[in-house]
Amino acid sequence: MVRAANGDPASHPHQLRAGEPGGGTLRTAFTSASALREQDRARWQLLASHRPDSAPLVDAPWMLSWIDAFEPPEPVLVSAWDDGSVVGLAALQRVTESWLGYRLSVLQSLTNDESFRFDFLTWKGQVDVEEHLWHALCDAGRWDLIRVDHVPEGSPTLAAGLKVARELGWRTLLQPTFLTPWRQLSRTEPWDHGLKRKFKSNLRNRERRLAALGDVSFQVVTSAGALRGALDIFYELEASGWKGERGTAVARQQQVKRFYDDLVGRACDDVRIPILAVAGRPVAAQVLRIWGRTMFMLKTAYDQQRAEYAPGQLITARVMRYGIEQGMEGLDFLADNASWKADWAPRFRPHYQLLLFAPSLSGRSAYWIRYGIRERAKKLPGAVRLARWLRSE
Repeated sequence: MVRAANGDPASHPHQLRAGEPGGGTLRTAFTSASALREQDRARWQLLASHRPDSAPLVDAPWMLSWIDAFEPPEPVLVSAWDDGSVVGLAALQRVTESWLGYRLSVLQSLTNDESFRFDFLTWKGQVDVEEHLWHALCDAGRWDLIRVDHVPEGSPTLAAGLKVARELGWRTLLQPTFLTPWRQLSRTEPWDHGLKRKFKSNLRNRERRLAALGDVSFQVVTSAGALRGALDIFYELEASGWKGERGTAVARQQQVKRFYDDLVGRACDDVRIPILAVAGRPVAAQVLRIWGRTMFMLKTAYDQQRAEYAPGQLITARVMRYGIEQGMEGLDFLADNASWKADWAPRFRPHYQLLLFAPSLSGRSAYWIRYGIRERAKKLPGAVRLARWLRSE
């Protein structure tokens, strides 16, 4: 039996119907990842398959690696159960924050700077299960604020959270975070379809100049035994440039490195590490996860000494061609837009932060301390013009 964080059996009384797989009364448990059985973790993966645009960043390998590496003080899973099977799951953490001296209890998505997308997982995206999870969170009475970061536009997690919060009297706030680029791949069109003529010309020119330095090779490492060495090549490339100097390279951050080490170990079946080399020396590498027919670009790095040849763009071009050969239908760049991503004429997927403030003194205070006055000011006639004038004085 899955038990609540305090060790007691946990269930939620709402008589909602899950429809599949058992069609019984939904029950909710607050638990930890360590309490899940092996079959429950397998079920986690099955749930993730119903949310393919988010799956690589919220499935069991990702979240379990995240928990082990970043060691959140109080990680918690809220799960919905029907007929003994997990039909809904959300990975969160309890944190305490101080806002202008007010001590707040916050339930936060299991995200940080290495997290580019987040979602609740439910069987076939069922809205009733999503709402059931949100009811359990809001009714628990344990938090002044529930904050979920980087939820993609169109996700039922957003719609269900807003609906339930408003029904229960919670104040809601939705803020944009990432505008994530992604590019469609197709076998029926040239791989560079839609790219600007100048950009394509630059790619060809840099390709020729790079080839003048020696034989250019490209490989995509897929076997579990070779991934470890390929990941070390990526680490070395990334740390050789400005990220290494600033200490932001993966290899310079112990917890971040542990996260990617663990992730590659846990998800080796769907991790790909492309490497571009000149005369046998790596000049660019990426870390990808494959889910369905989409490639997700987790990380990219290149040799700063070869920056004039744009090795990061050249390897991306090869990754796209590789993806098309493998039957892939999209490359998701993840995180926010950047000029080098925009060169690929991508489409964009907006992401949002959802904040829910409890209908309590602490919850209402938290809202007004940080957001209330600003949100009200936006609705006042001339407020935007006044703010701009004040900044200019």
